[in-house]
Amino acid sequence: MVFFRILLVASFILSFLAGRSQEQTLDYFLQQGIKNSPLIMDLNGQIRSNRIDSLLIKAMNKPRVEFRGYAFYAPVVNNIGYSEILTNIANLTSVMSVSQQLFNKKTVETNLLKMGIQKQLLENTVRLTEISLKKTITAAYLDVWSIYSDISVNRELITFAKEQGKILKSLTENGIYKQTDYLSFMVDLQGQELQVRELNLQFRKQISDLYILCGIRDTAAFSPVKPELGNPSLSGHKGSPLFMRFYLDSLRITNEKILIDRNYRPTVSWFSDAGLINNDPRVIYQNFGLSLGMNLALPVFDGNQRKLNHQKLKSEEDIRAGYAGAFNREYQQQLQQLSDELDQTRALIPAVKDQVRNAELLINQEKELVIKGSGSITDYLIAVKNYLSVRKSLNQYEIRLLQIQNEINYLKEK
Repeated sequence: MVFFRILLVASFILSFLAGRSQEQTLDYFLQQGIKNSPLIMDLNGQIRSNRIDSLLIKAMNKPRVEFRGYAFYAPVVNNIGYSEILTNIANLTSVMSVSQQLFNKKTVETNLLKMGIQKQLLENTVRLTEISLKKTITAAYLDVWSIYSDISVNRELITFAKEQGKILKSLTENGIYKQTDYLSFMVDLQGQELQVRELNLQFRKQISDLYILCGIRDTAAFSPVKPELGNPSLSGHKGSPLFMRFYLDSLRITNEKILIDRNYRPTVSWFSDAGLINNDPRVIYQNFGLSLGMNLALPVFDGNQRKLNHQKLKSEEDIRAGYAGAFNREYQQQLQQLSDELDQTRALIPAVKDQVRNAELLINQEKELVIKGSGSITDYLIAVKNYLSVRKSLNQYEIRLLQIQNEINYLKEK
């Protein structure tokens, strides 16, 4: 029974460790990063607040009902006290009033449009934050994948070299190779193992940085999976949040102009109240009543504020148009540059793969010669280093290809 308990605990530990070293895809980190972003949470909160602001604008246009109560007493003793003509000695007011602005539909619609534009700006900012975060997380994940690829190549060569080291040791003991040749081989092997340890340190740091970036409270290592970023589209940029922000800002400025003009329209409102207003408790039953009225406000002069506000908005629109034009030029140049680099990098990869195949053939040939005792250990080590170099170059080109795709995807994201 004790044996089975031990076996159960061991199985649990092994399954836990296996789970901790499982593969993690780029999508997992993208989802976690967006989910845990405090900036996106903040912006979503502002969007919810914007919806409430829209409801407030609608509510402000509805009739306003309020109760007003007022009680006042100013006694006069021996003809000493406030003037009775002014105070009436006592005053009791208890009324229910209602008021509402009239002919205000266009102003309400303009204010609602303002809230709608603000909502679109916030939603576009959320999208901008998401694609920027996605780009940053993808770049960090590619750094992890790049180091992982280098570690894999080095480990592959170390495993291969250890197998050859056993053969070389036997040949050295039989006098076919000199002891110095064998020692030179082992020093090179130890150098490769040391390099793998250094790469592992970098690997753990890159993983830690990725966890921090995505807001993940974890320290476990994982095996990255080569990301598939798709074939980036180089078509038009319509709908991209990078450009949408300038369009929405233009709508906002146009709406602000309309709101300024609406402030200079005549305003009409009506009001009514009903209740009790009395200054003599003896006839209080006679002082219940009601009143009706209307207010009219017509702006006449305010020091040319309307004109100045329009000038201010025109300056703001000119600045917006300048930024939009400069960004569009920079965008097109950057997209063209990335497109050219993408094509050039793709064209290089087949040639580098040929180098890898030739370097691998050379290693195999040198290995056969060493096994037969007719080869040079030095030549064999040079062949291994050349193979390692071209494999790393291939990894770098493939990583660069993914990095370019990441940059283009950011620019073309919708």
